[in-house]
Amino acid sequence: MESDDLTTHGVAQVERLLRTIRADPGAPRLVAVTGPGGSGKTLALASVRTLYAHLDERDGDGNPLIVDDVHALADDAVRRIVAAAHRPGAQVTVAFRPWPVEQGLGELRELIGARGTTVCLDPLDRDQVAVRARHRLGRDLDGPAIEALTACTNGVLCLVDAVLDAADGIGPQPWDRTGVLAAWDPVRRLAGVGDGDLPLIRDVVLAMCLGAPVDPVSVTAALGRGPSEVVDALERVRVSGLVCADGSVVPSVRDAVLATAAPDRGATVLGNVLRALEDRGDPVLDIVGRTAGVTVHHARLATLRTRAAYEQVDRDPARAAQLFADAVAVGADRDALAVDRARSCALAGDVQAATRLADEALTRSTGPRAGEAARVLGAALAHEGLESHAAAVYRPLADAGDVAAAQLWSLAALATGRAAGRLPDWPTETHPPSLEDGAREAMVRGVQQSLDGDGTVALPTLLESAAVLRSRGRGALLPDTPAAFAALVALHCGASVHATTTLREAVASGLGGPVAQPRHRLLLAWAAMLDGRLDEAAEQVAAAGRCAGGRLGARDELFARAVDVGLARRRNDLAALVEAWPAALEVVVRRPPDLFGLLPLGEIAVAAARVNEASRVASHLVQAVALLEGLGRPVLWSAPHHWYGIQVAIVAERPDWLERHTRPLAAAARESHYAEVLADAARVWLQVLGARVDPSAVERAARRLVGVGLAWDGARLVGHAAARTPDRASMVGLLQVARSLRPARDDRPSTARRPGGAVPGAVGTTPLSGRELEVARLVVDGQTYRQIAERLYISPKTVEHHVARMRQRLDLHSRGELLAHLRGLLGQLPAA
Repeated sequence: MESDDLTTHGVAQVERLLRTIRADPGAPRLVAVTGPGGSGKTLALASVRTLYAHLDERDGDGNPLIVDDVHALADDAVRRIVAAAHRPGAQVTVAFRPWPVEQGLGELRELIGARGTTVCLDPLDRDQVAVRARHRLGRDLDGPAIEALTACTNGVLCLVDAVLDAADGIGPQPWDRTGVLAAWDPVRRLAGVGDGDLPLIRDVVLAMCLGAPVDPVSVTAALGRGPSEVVDALERVRVSGLVCADGSVVPSVRDAVLATAAPDRGATVLGNVLRALEDRGDPVLDIVGRTAGVTVHHARLATLRTRAAYEQVDRDPARAAQLFADAVAVGADRDALAVDRARSCALAGDVQAATRLADEALTRSTGPRAGEAARVLGAALAHEGLESHAAAVYRPLADAGDVAAAQLWSLAALATGRAAGRLPDWPTETHPPSLEDGAREAMVRGVQQSLDGDGTVALPTLLESAAVLRSRGRGALLPDTPAAFAALVALHCGASVHATTTLREAVASGLGGPVAQPRHRLLLAWAAMLDGRLDEAAEQVAAAGRCAGGRLGARDELFARAVDVGLARRRNDLAALVEAWPAALEVVVRRPPDLFGLLPLGEIAVAAARVNEASRVASHLVQAVALLEGLGRPVLWSAPHHWYGIQVAIVAERPDWLERHTRPLAAAARESHYAEVLADAARVWLQVLGARVDPSAVERAARRLVGVGLAWDGARLVGHAAARTPDRASMVGLLQVARSLRPARDDRPSTARRPGGAVPGAVGTTPLSGRELEVARLVVDGQTYRQIAERLYISPKTVEHHVARMRQRLDLHSRGELLAHLRGLLGQLPAA
């Protein structure tokens, strides 16, 4: 069966044949058009016949001979075609499928090989499908639609046309609809057999749709038919256009066959297929892979899919989640698998699906299964930043004696500022703890330890927990990973090296499954940002987005947007900061602050002050203080919060806000080395802001900040001091110190999203030096001489000298001329 549309739009091979005939219509020719069913052979011959009928000038002897479906002719008929082809000046065009090759057809093939031309009709590619679609629909389809249409039809011409004919502009388009060709009956139309042979062909295709390998032994076992008739039927199916080159059934055909097969027959054949695959020793994952997409209710298939899903939970939770869903689709108990489906979804990062499934399971379960459902639901809620809701889920089970729930309730309670979570009062386990049990207990204990003294005793506990959990694999689902908690503690006490090391190990090992990878990447970004490695930080944020498939959970979104504004602020890129600010504000106001999100809250608060929006986050800062008060003002968690508060006051030029942060920071300094470093730096900042610059004190404070992972803050302090000292010798010395504190990789403004903001990378192609190019870029970005000086660790006067030299060298007389010239110059240079 061929397409009903006898136009050649999109069928490039036929169009080339017609051009050849049109160029020399009277020339003798022997042409064979070959291809599987539905590929366009009838279309080709009809087009040739029409073309010859419209051409007046022909020198051939007699009318052209055009014969379709030669493979179905008797040998005598084929021999007559061969005889006609031998006549002088003969014009013969024939079409046939690649099989069967009878004796007479073999002779014709030999003659064509020696004297003729063969036109092979391969499947249409996506460009040809696009042309065909434009012709049939009268409009262009977009790229995804063309891809879907090409994939579901395998580019078989008549299937492409049939699917396009089902387009009605209502609901999903036909290439996205399952079973769109069911009524069209592709097996009957493409099989190329009589009604007597059609039932066997239908059975063979059905067996292939249900996962039978394309070999006579497997199909014979699946159908209970004789080997000889199955061999013949398989050959006919191979040349029918119903199957792809790899032997799989064309997707739209497969959907149609499965949609129209009698349920009892489908179940019988499926059972035989599964039995044959198991008997020959196929692994369970291979079996469920072969039967993917089958929705025939069958107990054995449900069991195999469930087994395969459990095998994949730790290795590939996304696939496990799909396999659980597929098992339910063919009859597995939905309620029995609900918790496991939810856990797989959560580990895979599909937190919304996990929340829905776990919530349903929790309402329908009792005993241990209810506890498992609660742990999945609590973890999913925590990943969305809903700590108070997670605590509410854990609490009833904790009160009932569930050890894991009690531990996790303690964690959620601490996150929301409830001091009751400080006490390790959970029940005692009645059995030896598993690796996951031990790691979870150590993780919670470490967080509790972080609230006492300077909190640093928590770090080894959390690092140990992370090491234990790494050996457990990727399948441990927790509200957060011990690696993340260890990194948070390390970042809060100036041990960023430990944070980076443990996070890199977590990324390499896949700790916590795919859902935890964005978290680990974002904390790596945070450590890099604090240390002034801004490009690396941006790269980690981008990697986190890729890990999450473009959708970060609310907790991760908070960190990502905070890094965005933090990078813009550290690059002195006000335009980028203004651009990033709305998203940062939105993610802050969507949730109340929690203990483990104080760092991004502080960074966003500084950004708010920079864009004159400090009032928008003021209430959240008040809530954060209340949260810390509720926990007894833990030094480790409080010190960075107050450091950020000091930065807010500096940026907002509100000295009256300083005391509320300098006083508690000074008090914390008595217990914590990190707090003492921050308190000392805060004191020096106040002196610098008052134009009382002591170069020795500034350098000491800056180098101590570098020592606790705050390299950018240290360099910033020195840069500001250099800009404010009246003594030139002190200024020069401080600028040298500032340059020495810069990270080895200097980062340029994040202006890639703004036209003209790229950094020129090719010195030597312009009349400007490398330093002048840096200054030129920042001048074009609209920064003041003081901002440029702070960015490049030079004095404002030096910036002024650079600008004057550029004007002189470029022979420009006004600032406007200079800006216009620099924009053009920078735009011509390659972006770095």
